[in-house]
Amino acid sequence: METDVLVIGGGPAGLHAAGVSASYGLDVTLVEQSFSLGGQLRQQTQQLRNPHQKLSSQTGTGLADQLIEKLHRHDVITLLNHTVIGTYNDGRIGVANEQTTIPITSKKIIVTTGAAEEAFAFPGWTLPGVMTIGAAQILLNRERVLPGKNALVVGINNFTLEVVKQLQESGVHIKGIIEEESLLLANDPATLNLLKDINTPIFVNGFIERAFGSGEVEKVMVRHENQMKELSVDLVCIGKGLSPIIEPFEILDCDFTYESRLGGWLPKYTLSMETSCPSIYVAGNAAGTTDIGSILLTAEIAGLSVAASLNKLDEKEVEQQRRTLWKAIRSIEKPEVFQARAQMIKMFQGDTLTQLL
Repeated sequence: METDVLVIGGGPAGLHAAGVSASYGLDVTLVEQSFSLGGQLRQQTQQLRNPHQKLSSQTGTGLADQLIEKLHRHDVITLLNHTVIGTYNDGRIGVANEQTTIPITSKKIIVTTGAAEEAFAFPGWTLPGVMTIGAAQILLNRERVLPGKNALVVGINNFTLEVVKQLQESGVHIKGIIEEESLLLANDPATLNLLKDINTPIFVNGFIERAFGSGEVEKVMVRHENQMKELSVDLVCIGKGLSPIIEPFEILDCDFTYESRLGGWLPKYTLSMETSCPSIYVAGNAAGTTDIGSILLTAEIAGLSVAASLNKLDEKEVEQQRRTLWKAIRSIEKPEVFQARAQMIKMFQGDTLTQLL
């Protein structure tokens, strides 16, 4: 296959980057390892906070439908159930399903593989009934399966609390939420409001000592304030945060940096979202874990940058649009997150976001 732009990942960033690139007349091929497009949006029934300025506030499932419909308007080629497995000596990308491998020649590549939930090990963590908070949301909203009746949740962040609220609305009794560190996140007004709505015990500076059960989790021992507390639960949800998925960047031989405020290891990139490898771009959570608004805005920057590099747009025009988009990112991201992103770009590119803004 030959294409102008190869987009790796069919979540919100991939869908938007593909749509933006295709809207300027580029041939776009999108590769997604799952059976359908949308990524995590497919089970997000909650109203999304800080959506893209050009998109109305809506649920994740509604946003997925809107982005997919845009792809259909521009005849974007989608390869579902396909995964990038390597590169050829001549620069082609090897994309495979279980039957065949397709060598793809692409002028530009945008990697939007998103982020993975961080694992958290403790004695008994392999028992059935222990899962990530994202897995619980998939069971609840996509598979229509109640993941448990009595739950304990580990970790406090906005995504975790949104899912906790959905679990409660479905009849799951939340026995408590464990936060190993002090509630620094509670300084966020949105987090405070979610905590008030949930109205469940919070075990600050607590941790799971052990989970017990015969064939499945049945009870958990929690250490809190130097005391042991036994909770009868059949569901333990781990919501410790996200880290960028970087394997495709390793295959493509990109340079990396580490920034805990952006989720850990991630590829280095410039103001145009171009990585250390020319013609390879990054967007979305793969560029640093953040919220849906920034995911879509970085995808738009990548799409515009690719269109300009392929002479579909005037570079000066794109520079002005890029400036506007970075201002929008600054307005919705937490200051410490945006500062980390700006510092990373400065160290790699030499330019600063403050100069651009």
